[in-house]
Formats: sequence, C-alpha cells, structure tokens
Amino acid sequence: MPKYGLQQDEGSVVRWLKQVGDTVSEGDILCEIETDKAMFDLEATETGILRQILCEEGQTVPVLSDIAIITDTADEVIESSGGGPKHPDSVPKTTSNTVQRLAETASDSPEPTERTRRSPAARKLANELNIDLAGVTGTGPNGRITREDVQKAADTFVSTTPPVVSQEPVSKMRKAIGKAMIISKQTIPHFYLSIDIDATETEAAWKNTTGTDRTDFTLTDIIIKAAADTLVFYPVLNGCLERDKIFYNEHVHIGLAVGTDDGLLVPVIDNADTKSVHQITELRSQIVAAAREGKLGSNTAATVTISNLGMFGIRDFSAIINPPECAALAIGTIRDEVKPSTNPIGLIARRIMTVTLSADHRLVDGLVCSRYLQDFKSRLEDPSWF
Repeated sequence: MPKYGLQQDEGSVVRWLKQVGDTVSEGDILCEIETDKAMFDLEATETGILRQILCEEGQTVPVLSDIAIITDTADEVIESSGGGPKHPDSVPKTTSNTVQRLAETASDSPEPTERTRRSPAARKLANELNIDLAGVTGTGPNGRITREDVQKAADTFVSTTPPVVSQEPVSKMRKAIGKAMIISKQTIPHFYLSIDIDATETEAAWKNTTGTDRTDFTLTDIIIKAAADTLVFYPVLNGCLERDKIFYNEHVHIGLAVGTDDGLLVPVIDNADTKSVHQITELRSQIVAAAREGKLGSNTAATVTISNLGMFGIRDFSAIINPPECAALAIGTIRDEVKPSTNPIGLIARRIMTVTLSADHRLVDGLVCSRYLQDFKSRLEDPSWF
C-alpha cells in the first residue's frame, strides 16, 4: 500500500484492474487506491505474473502493507511468512480478519492498541449505539471490552446535549484536512502580510487574450506564473523546515487549492517556474478537472500553495500554511477603487486586488516577505511579460 502523503497511515483498494494470473508490465495500472484525500491509480513497478491479491476490494490496510504478489514466472514458488518456500496454491488467502489484525498490530499508535482489547461484537454494538469505547471500562479478560460492557454504558448514558435533528459521519477527506490544519496551526507560527495590487492593465490584457483561441486562459494562470517566477529569487519561501534544517527546493511546485463537494484538494503544477503561462493553463485545466472528480494527477508535493477566492467576491482572507510548506498566497477579488490622479479631475477608477501572504516565522521575517510581495506586485502590474 503506497504512502502518498506525510499524514497518510492507511489506504484501501477500490477496484482491481488486473486479476490473478494476468501478465503485467511495468507501468500497467494494477488497481485504484483510495486514501483519505483522493483516489490514485497504482502502477506496477515490475514485469511479471500477478500471483496473489492480498487486499480485496473495499479493504483498508496500513501503508506499506503488501497488497499483491507479482513473480517473474507463473510457477515460481513464493516464500511463506513461516520462512520456508511454499507453492502459491498452498499459501492461505488473506482474509479481511487477517488484514484487520495486521492493521491493528502494525501501528504503534494508541488507537490500534485499544482495538485489540475490544471484541468484534462490542465494536459493532458501539457503532450502532454511537458509544465512544474510549470511555467504556472493560470487564473481560485483561480489560477486554465486551458487548455487555457497551450495553451497560448505553443504558446508563445520559445526554447533556440538545437533541440532534440530523447528523452525518465526517468524511475521510474532512478528517485529513482537519488533522493537517491542526498540525499547521499548532506547530507553525503564522504571520500575515497583505498588499494591494493594481490589476487594471493585467485584467484588460487578459480579457483581450481570452477573445482568441485561449478559451481556458484565466487570471489564476497569470497569478501562478507571477508567483512562481518571483519565488525563484526568494528560495527560502519555497523551502521547508525539517529537523532544524532548511531544505531548499530546486524548482517551484505550486499547489492550487480546489474546492470539491467532499472537501479541499490541492493538485500541483510541478516546475511552474520553468513553464510558460500557456503551459500552465493547459496543466491547470487538467489537474483541476481531475481534482473535482476526486483524483490528483501527480504525486509531486507542492512547495507553495495558492488559494483564490476572488471569483466568490471575497475581498481578502488569510490562508493556513499546508505543512511542510513555508508560505501560502491568498488571492482576493478584483474590485473597483477610486485613486488619486495627476489629471485635471484628480481621481481615477482602478481595478485593485488584495493578496495576503501567510509565512512561517521560523524561516522568514517580515522584510523578506515584504520584498517578495513588492516584486510579485510589480510583475502583476505589468502585463507585457506574458
């Protein structure tokens, strides 16, 4: 089971595209994997015969668990867990209970350890009655929680909260988002700087361009390119802090926050600093469409994330940094604003956009961030470069 992110600890197989006995080549798609954030196609890393499927469709297992066995030939013996060679026909098929036991014993976190002290019947009843087993005292052997313990807790429980009209479980994606944001706010000392950008000329140039064959070309593409090109001169903002060391990324990989019905996904435009605006438009269009279907088109990790809520009329906001990144850009709407002018009237209407930079104070201070925003502003106020 591949590990696609720092916060991922398990995954499930949605659908097997290859079956036992099939010949597979390196790069063939074996199955569809679902994590708490998105769905991915899992490619074969070697050529051979798919001999066994160890994780059935719908099963969830810890990351790095074996989910299938591929051998060079159809009659190659497979080493059993007991240490001696064993023919594949004699190797017992992994059941859902076996996978569950593996999941419970493979992790060193407190939650799986607690699961080993609950009977299956107790777990099932607790789910039905919405009882938190963390607050139930077990009377079984070694403190094991029994079905009777759960029923007793349900009988004696008195609710102190108002009646709930309706409820629904929190999705895997929403749990992952919450977990990442808690880590971010608890471990990263955020600070925020905002700047107003005169987007009058850039917006006009963009509107003239969209009248041509570049129908997918958006202002977001211009913002992505300007942000990436400016970051090249401020490598610390494109870096990250790990184990008390600053790591500088070779290229700028821009994460673009995309809202979906299930939550927020951040597909990545990799090597944005080396791409033209036209190339960014094509890639952005592809990854946003994939994200809205719940898929991420790349395993590349973002180095800086951009969140644009301008299309919703949001004037300005502050984005939460996505660990382990150092910074995030929040883009507000472009609005009409009257400015002083040197013409005889003395006033002129301009199109103004507010951009807010969130930064990790452990790596950078206000001076570096201010200079970055000034350079970013200069690029966006001069449309001649794109």
